[in-house]
Amino acid sequence: MVLRKKSILLIMVFLIGCFVCACGKEDSVAGESLVEDTEEVSSTEKIKNAEEEAAVQWEKGYDLPVDEQEKEEAESDCKKLMELYLDIYETADKGIASNVVLDDQTVLEMQKKVKDAGYPIATMVTYSNMENYESVDSFLKECMEGKRGSVVIYEIHNDGELGRMKFIFDGTDMYVVSTRGIRNADNKLGISYISYTRFKEWKYTEKGWFCYELCVPEPPEVSEIMDGSCLIRIKPMTEEQREMSERCVRGLGYQGQNLLCSNWNAENMSELDYNGMFEYLYGMKYGEKFNSEDYPNGIPKEEFENLIMEYLPITAE
Repeated sequence: MVLRKKSILLIMVFLIGCFVCACGKEDSVAGESLVEDTEEVSSTEKIKNAEEEAAVQWEKGYDLPVDEQEKEEAESDCKKLMELYLDIYETADKGIASNVVLDDQTVLEMQKKVKDAGYPIATMVTYSNMENYESVDSFLKECMEGKRGSVVIYEIHNDGELGRMKFIFDGTDMYVVSTRGIRNADNKLGISYISYTRFKEWKYTEKGWFCYELCVPEPPEVSEIMDGSCLIRIKPMTEEQREMSERCVRGLGYQGQNLLCSNWNAENMSELDYNGMFEYLYGMKYGEKFNSEDYPNGIPKEEFENLIMEYLPITAE
């Protein structure tokens, strides 16, 4: 009888132990399931937030994400082209300043190296033409017809570094992937930045000017207005155009006054900014920069009017 009671007691202990283990296992499984569900929700939220942020950035049009393949292509191209004129750079007179500035002739020699390799290449040298411009001209004309495509323009800077601009048209919008090829401190070739930006608007003129405005941060996101306007000369200038530009445009430019960007004629000159243009006309006449400190009491009326009348068909009245 005693043995039977002990057997029953052992069986009950065993069953209770099994029940406790089973409950513990169920709690463990439930806990793991809860953790997995929480992690899945968290991951889904992160993906959703990332997608929303990307959508907002695409709407803004600047600082767009650059995929790895595009970045690798840009860096590879910059290195390859900079190697073409590396020998010219290494033997060029760079002066003793920390910021290298090469003379125009050296930059044009570098341009020829890239030109001979068949790439569209421009420079920062005033009035220099873009070489191998034909593919760019064709691309822009096709874009005007709504055809998708892309083209790359290179530009040698005055310090020997290389700008790379890949223009992409998707049939509706124009984008540019901009990269700058550099020499690092240890003289190795690389890139300093890469950006991907959409155009607000663009135009290609019959005379060969590629004009566009990039999407840029705007108030209230930034406190100061940023100018995204750009202008690239695609078709080469004729000698006559170059001479006229040197005589009439180079000294004036397009900033600080509106003489070259206003619709006016000899009968209607009321909208011209005479105060703004004075210092530029002064520089054209005397070959030196206008110094306002030379006129602590302001520019004398007669001197002001005489200079303006020397260049424009207007009277003192």
